[in-house]
Amino acid sequence: MNDRQMSNDECWQTLQRVYEFLDNELDEASDDAIRAHLAACEECLDSFDAELAVKTLVSRHCGGDVAPQHLRARVMMQITVARRQLG
Repeated sequence: MNDRQMSNDECWQTLQRVYEFLDNELDEASDDAIRAHLAACEECLDSFDAELAVKTLVSRHCGGDVAPQHLRARVMMQITVARRQLG
């Protein structure tokens, strides 16, 4: 595996977990790994910044309403399926 392919794999893994990272849902080791990757990868940092901006915008305009856990789980499952189909 070459460095670029490894980097692509690391980028993909990082971006797959960006919302878990933003929502503080990861264990400390995963959190640290994503933080380190973002510090070293400008492309992923740009993507992270865009996701953070979207999350902030949605949060600001949705009044902080929290979706029921079953709805959140269903949406996350649909996102996972869609990502697999695209990837």
